[in-house]
Amino acid sequence: MTVKVKFGYVSVLPETEVVTKFVEELKNNRLTGTRCKKCGKKHLPPRAHCTCGSGEIEWFEAPKQGKLLTYTIVVSPPESMTKQAPYIIALAELDEGSRLLAHITDVTQKNLKLGMRLQVVPRQIDADRIAYGFKPL
Repeated sequence: MTVKVKFGYVSVLPETEVVTKFVEELKNNRLTGTRCKKCGKKHLPPRAHCTCGSGEIEWFEAPKQGKLLTYTIVVSPPESMTKQAPYIIALAELDEGSRLLAHITDVTQKNLKLGMRLQVVPRQIDADRIAYGFKPL
């Protein structure tokens, strides 16, 4: 029996073809997004429809490296994340320009430096959940 893997720590995304493909690619250590064929805007995480209203999308593989733009330390998390607190959420700009928000691990607050190089890594949360996160390069 194959376990269907969901994205994230809790289920907030509906199970759609786009989410399923994104999760499958993430399980294979690939970070993918969608690009609008009409206006060229990139969406990471992927979306089925662009903000311009078009549903004509194509997939692209995003780079898994970038730089730290900003971060915050969460000490009062939502109920679903209390076991992880305190934790660091970071905003990174990937090498092709996309921005991505995720947990950053393997670093302490005093080691964090704006502009430091980060890598996007898949994180298996449990048997049926996966997410992505950052770790320093």
